[in-house]
Amino acid sequence: MTHYRRFVLFIVFIMYTVVFGNRISIGVTIPAMIDEFGMTNTAAGALSGFFFLGYFLTQVPAGFWIARFGSRGLVGVSLGLMSIFLWLFGCMSTLTWAAWYRLGLGISQGPISVGGNAIIGQWFPPREQARAISVMVGSTMLAPFLFPPFASWFIVHWGWRNLFQMYAVVGLLTAIWWSVYIRSCPEESPRCSPAELAVIRSAEVLPPVGQRRRLPGWVSRILFMGKTVTVAETKSQLFKRADLWWVTLAYFCFVSVFYGMITWLPSYFIKERGMDMIQMGWLVSVPWVGAFAGSLAGGWIVDHWLGGNPLPVMRWGSLATAASLYLFAASPAGMAWLLGTLLFFGFFVGLTPLGFMTYPIRLAARGIYPLGLSFMNSGGNIGGFLAPLLAGMLLDRFGNYSVMFTYFISCAILAALLSMLLRTPVQPPEQGTCSS
Repeated sequence: MTHYRRFVLFIVFIMYTVVFGNRISIGVTIPAMIDEFGMTNTAAGALSGFFFLGYFLTQVPAGFWIARFGSRGLVGVSLGLMSIFLWLFGCMSTLTWAAWYRLGLGISQGPISVGGNAIIGQWFPPREQARAISVMVGSTMLAPFLFPPFASWFIVHWGWRNLFQMYAVVGLLTAIWWSVYIRSCPEESPRCSPAELAVIRSAEVLPPVGQRRRLPGWVSRILFMGKTVTVAETKSQLFKRADLWWVTLAYFCFVSVFYGMITWLPSYFIKERGMDMIQMGWLVSVPWVGAFAGSLAGGWIVDHWLGGNPLPVMRWGSLATAASLYLFAASPAGMAWLLGTLLFFGFFVGLTPLGFMTYPIRLAARGIYPLGLSFMNSGGNIGGFLAPLLAGMLLDRFGNYSVMFTYFISCAILAALLSMLLRTPVQPPEQGTCSS
């Protein structure tokens, strides 16, 4: 029997590491762009946020397209367009053009996240999906660890414009690699054996809600508080589920923390902690060591300890994110405390998104869950647009990073409270075949 789905997951991992790496490099670039263009913090936050406005515009249309035609072609085209906008961003001469290119970059990257999750949903049986998603989420945590030190070093020696043009070349090569080896579903791939296809489409399902592994009763009652809901079988049922709307609002709040910190943490270290560009690049990468560990641990926790239920990760991970961010914001000047709180914050920032990415897959049948996932991503990433902008406005208004951290902590707490309203899906997604 072949295990081609593991190679598919490897390609998804590398692809999304590349995509996410060039996405978050704007945070490292902002100090250099402020010096070159004389931007205010509000303008810098808006420039970062324009990406997520474009991202928002393409999420739901991408979900409908992928549910009907599959993800291979759309993701390949999106990677190619991403490379074009990265190259143009490196060539821009005014902030107006920079904003348009950031918007275009968001539009081009919007379908990629939905496409990657759809590939996992098609290529992995339910009992393996949480672990596979944790690998994909892990790429979004590995990228902030690898790219900021590299980007800061590259900017010092060759400038930020050449950085984005180099990213464009890597993106084009990734698009070619994706198109050669990826198919929307295993039925279309000659590299997937009949035996492996039988495993992927097997009827084996996730454990029932009541069957938890090695957890005392009182722990289960705390972790799995709330009601249950049946899996949506049609598009109409899915969009009538209040759970889809609650998870979108909760994801909006959590994404506000995630991308707000990615955007403004580099400037915080330079302006508030007095670090140079190279020191900042290395320290910004520290949280993502913990985040990478958290994302990989999350898949194992959900599959082995939580019976496939992602809700505890969303609820308690959001609360732990708020607590760790408070400890970081209040940390003294000592490097040991700073590093410890960054790792603590990073672990839960890596763990929690796994729950959000898994929940729409659990909530809907296989043929329609890309719609729920794209809807959640679309609404949630409005937070990615607003958070950098609002944080920049707070910095310009109060000149104090403590106010910005208070805003992020409040968002994390609200994400946890909204997650408490979600119900546990009690039926597994139907094991349909490829919908493309």
